[in-house]
Amino acid sequence: MQSAEGSTSQASLIQVLAHPDDDLYFINPDLQRALEAGHRVTSVYLTAAEADGRNIDTRDPDRLDSPPDYEGYAEARQHGLRAAYAAMVTGKRDSEWARDVVSFSTGVMAERSTLLAAPHVQLFFFGLRMVDAQHGFAAEVPTARLATLWTEQATAQLTLISAESPLRRPQEITRDGLLRSLVELLHHTRPAQFWTMDPDPWHTAWDDKRGPASSDHQDHTATAQFALAALEQYIQQGGTPPLVDHCVGYGNKLWPSNLTEHAWDEKKRVIEVYTSADGHDCRHRYCGDRQLSDGSDIRRYGWSTRTRYEGGTDWLHLQADGRLAAYAVLGGRVAVWTESAPGSGSWGGPAFLPGVGLGPALSVAADRDGGVHLVGLRRTPGPGGQVDVEVVRMWRQAHTGATTPWESLGNPNERSNDWRRCREAGVPEAVVDPSGRLHVFLRNFGSGISARRETGEGWGAWEDLGGRGMQDCLSAVLKSTGRIQMFAANRTGAVHWFQEDVYGPYKLQDGVTSADPDAWRPVGGLTPLQIGRNRMAVFYREEESGEVMWVRQRPDGRWNERVERLGGHGGTGRIAALRQSTDRQDAVVLARRNGRNRLSTAVLAAQGREQTPEWTDHDVLTARPPALALDHAGRVVLAVLGTDSRLRVMRQHAPDAAAGFGPSTVV
Repeated sequence: MQSAEGSTSQASLIQVLAHPDDDLYFINPDLQRALEAGHRVTSVYLTAAEADGRNIDTRDPDRLDSPPDYEGYAEARQHGLRAAYAAMVTGKRDSEWARDVVSFSTGVMAERSTLLAAPHVQLFFFGLRMVDAQHGFAAEVPTARLATLWTEQATAQLTLISAESPLRRPQEITRDGLLRSLVELLHHTRPAQFWTMDPDPWHTAWDDKRGPASSDHQDHTATAQFALAALEQYIQQGGTPPLVDHCVGYGNKLWPSNLTEHAWDEKKRVIEVYTSADGHDCRHRYCGDRQLSDGSDIRRYGWSTRTRYEGGTDWLHLQADGRLAAYAVLGGRVAVWTESAPGSGSWGGPAFLPGVGLGPALSVAADRDGGVHLVGLRRTPGPGGQVDVEVVRMWRQAHTGATTPWESLGNPNERSNDWRRCREAGVPEAVVDPSGRLHVFLRNFGSGISARRETGEGWGAWEDLGGRGMQDCLSAVLKSTGRIQMFAANRTGAVHWFQEDVYGPYKLQDGVTSADPDAWRPVGGLTPLQIGRNRMAVFYREEESGEVMWVRQRPDGRWNERVERLGGHGGTGRIAALRQSTDRQDAVVLARRNGRNRLSTAVLAAQGREQTPEWTDHDVLTARPPALALDHAGRVVLAVLGTDSRLRVMRQHAPDAAAGFGPSTVV
């Protein structure tokens, strides 16, 4: 492959997408934050996205009277995308681009667009036709699209050349040719962050013969499969495992919105540049994607930016030897960073534990002796596009760091003997009971909750705990009384499961609080925290505002009627919360990813008067929710994963919530 012109010392990000606008709808504002940080951004689009070839507002009743122009519409989408990127990077939609042809060693050719004012920003267009059949090709060419190319039902897929492309002729691209070209591109960019679409989207309906009606576009799903396969080959060939995220597509519209009005307005302004609805005087023949025109609001899936596998805040732990260890999944492998000595401020890593194929989110459950259970989802691709998804567990011993082999816990949907149901398993959440046995919870195919627990005789069967319409972001906690509670958000509020007796069955309480439902609108994961002998608090983000909220239990176990606001407007991802009790004060330390994707912290009194804490912003660009833990001296340590996939650690000056954090250390 030809060398890219220009470079930047910032982190490298690559995103592999289906259509030129997937990133604008499903990844922004995260993409804009990466561009603002000066990261090297490589955006790859697999299809020509020519649709029906009519660049006319879909609300126009006469649009079908116009003949299709597939090459022209593909050009309009590319032109609009370049204008949107130019506006995000330079503030000028008309900033110039260079367009050239990249030839891979596979023989595959792709168009590359390079932003001249910022040559570390590049767009690659492979131009695979969305559907061959609508273009009347010769009978010997199989009807194909990206999904059938992935499943090998089609042997090759033809490309479409956009109207003003420097490419001169269409080509046939095979499955292997596309995969190896993507691998080559990964070696060229050496990404620290890797974004693609959802490989296992939720269903909206089910037919026993036809299978699922997907919540997402089949091109999105196939793109994610190609991206994962290419990434695995890249790592096997010596590439460094990056931080991976899968962005939810059309399925966003099924769940509460997690972007503020301001964030959506920012996102919408970029989309309107792409659709040529920003009011500029367009004199270019192919101005932008006018099918949506100024109607991006009607596509409710743009109101959120969420990942399919939302990470938790339980990934920083104090080991039995007094050292802290941090865990994350990079490129399907568990990475571990460890302090060199208790409180030293010096860290080593990442070291990689055995095993591959893990999803991006990992639950880290501490045992009684300082070891941890690592619980996640493992995806194993099979023939014909089939993929096996199972819950797996590894135990890491406290004193030696030795690990057990990954153990499969199966899948609560496996009784159906249908792999398509199993692939919709949610992110597992794990907790250890007083006897040292592990309990695992996850969202099942029916959008309820399933659980499995260890017993004296081994693993028990999967239990159906009920619930419906659950968001895929569970949180479990072991109370000091020895009882486990598990919290989850659904479409309209929150529910939790609890044990009346230690080791007893789980009971469902539908609603954490009896407050007015309009005041209780969680989006994403809940964070439970014990704040008294038998009292819990729950922290969460409010729908649309992103503001941090909390609700507390009374000493009698009932929940407060009132939900309290803690400020922190904007941002996505879970809230990290840690109680720090000293002789001087009883406080809760909070950390979150703010609306600029930076880190923010606050201190809150665990007991007593209501207050709105003061949030402190830190100039640390974060890729995931932060984690909090107490070190060997009782000081709070905060850890985040940066967009360069490197660990950043901050430590309190003293074991006192009022002491504040020192500077961040980059590992």
